[in-house]
Amino acid sequence: MVMATPASTPLAEVHDLYTDVRDELLAVQRDQGSAAALEELDTRSRADEKLGGVCHAIAHDLGHQALELAGGKPGKALTVRNDVCGGGFTHGVIEDALATSKDPGRDLLKICAPKQDGSCYHGVGHGVMFATGLDVAKSLGLCDLAPNKILSVRCGEGVFMQLFSADVAGGHAADKGASAETVDTASAMCAAIRMPYAGSCWFYTPTLWLSDRPDDFAGAMQWCSDAPSTFGQQLCAKGVGSRTIKYHPNDPTIGARVCAAAGELLDSCLAGMGSYWSVHHKGQVSASDVCGRLGSAKLERRCQQVT
Repeated sequence: MVMATPASTPLAEVHDLYTDVRDELLAVQRDQGSAAALEELDTRSRADEKLGGVCHAIAHDLGHQALELAGGKPGKALTVRNDVCGGGFTHGVIEDALATSKDPGRDLLKICAPKQDGSCYHGVGHGVMFATGLDVAKSLGLCDLAPNKILSVRCGEGVFMQLFSADVAGGHAADKGASAETVDTASAMCAAIRMPYAGSCWFYTPTLWLSDRPDDFAGAMQWCSDAPSTFGQQLCAKGVGSRTIKYHPNDPTIGARVCAAAGELLDSCLAGMGSYWSVHHKGQVSASDVCGRLGSAKLERRCQQVT
């Protein structure tokens, strides 16, 4: 499988961008509050495509500091709600709150009440990973406690995003280079994960690959195609498609080229693009809205069928 991908951004450059913007926005938050910092992050991420790969991690960091500024009270920190950069702010508040909880199984049911929304439970998934010391089995056991299966799955998404965290700069405190050994281990692990969490495991594995190889979507897709099951291949490819939008939200044609070269995984890749397109726009546009931006009438028609 051979395809053209955008020139890779050096990892050190990405890390420096993350650090510089994070520090600037944390200062804005201390001086002007969380709402101002999140608005500034929103403005910058729309103006500078390079922020696509790190804005979610920066939003997490703003959530961490928001909890600190709120005296450790998540309800107070979350009186500000802005889902810029995939809702990372909410995730950051919740993960820090649960990381220090003496009874995360009890507190995860309280922290998202009364709304009990999926973004909150995604944050719970991050938090239980901190609370359990990155123990996946124990974390998924805590996700089982969510009020319904859908929220359990959203919690599982946070678990595996935390485990495979590749928000470049390490914004989720994960330090996992994408060596052959680690990606092979990830494949074996996902193959053994129980339902309903196996799909989330496969979906986030490409971030492990991309953490050490920014923009190597071709390599990530090739790795997905070697997964031991059709289910794993499809969910992994969907993850690759979603990352193309996350890292390049201003140019969906990058993802279009990746998906066009994905062979039998085309539909999964396009579905992933659509899923993150909606997330990027805070749920205010449909997944299929991306279809008219792919630069190909043929791909647009296919995209409309699968998003």
